[in-house]
Amino acid sequence: MARIGVLGPGGIGGLLAARFGAAGHDVTVVATEASAAALTVRGLHLTGPDGATTVTRPLARPWLTDPVDLLVVAVKATDLLPALARVPAAVLGGATLVPFLNGVDHPALLRAAYPGAVVVPASIAVEATRHRAGVIEHLSPFADIVVANGTPAGAAAVDLFASTGLRVTGHPDESAVLWRKLAFLAPLALSTTVADAPIGPARTGHPERLRALVEETVAAAGTAGVDIDADAVAARLDALPATMQSSMLKDRRSGRPMELDAIAGPIVRALGADRAPATAEVTGAILAAT
Repeated sequence: MARIGVLGPGGIGGLLAARFGAAGHDVTVVATEASAAALTVRGLHLTGPDGATTVTRPLARPWLTDPVDLLVVAVKATDLLPALARVPAAVLGGATLVPFLNGVDHPALLRAAYPGAVVVPASIAVEATRHRAGVIEHLSPFADIVVANGTPAGAAAVDLFASTGLRVTGHPDESAVLWRKLAFLAPLALSTTVADAPIGPARTGHPERLRALVEETVAAAGTAGVDIDADAVAARLDALPATMQSSMLKDRRSGRPMELDAIAGPIVRALGADRAPATAEVTGAILAAT
């Protein structure tokens, strides 16, 4: 049994906290005061794709006060800096820190904030929604995790995540882990948000725009030395359930801050707006409509 901390019990963080708890690990959830109180009183309810609900009771606190072996960081990129104030570096110490954040820039920030910790970037492909504090719904028929396992801490993290029953693979190159996620996420998030529609209508209404977003993200990954097959990414997007919504679309519809810089920013910064016209145009249209 490992001591697992989860910073941010939203859709992804709540899903992972519930799965770790159900697997018998000692789970501490770090959340806002209101969310911590709700989890303490009601527990954590996770409904899976099959409709079955699992209830676990992690320890919930507004700050991390006791050591953990592994800390999952699952907040939005827009909430990262204030959320880190809830996890003192002195308490985290030399733990393994696994961020499930969008974009490619956060590992450097986390290493600067927690010099004693071992930062192990990871990605997850899933659709999960937090309906209210402590109530999580896993909507997609998949939940696939990729962990950068090029260090002993990364290899150990693969085993820990695999203990939850989720599908987990490792990859030795953390840049590849981050860019391969972004190559899928950026076209999904940007196309659905600009269309104000799930992926089905977004891909049938503007297939050429979706393909351009894929190719630009793949080209940006290439500047970081990461080789990605654009056709394979397009095939994954084409295979998604037509009703699947991106988290960015959900944020826009609910009036929450969108992760535009974390998702579109790395592409435009890598290529320049002139070589990423679809990404720049879509980002501008989303901003104009906000």
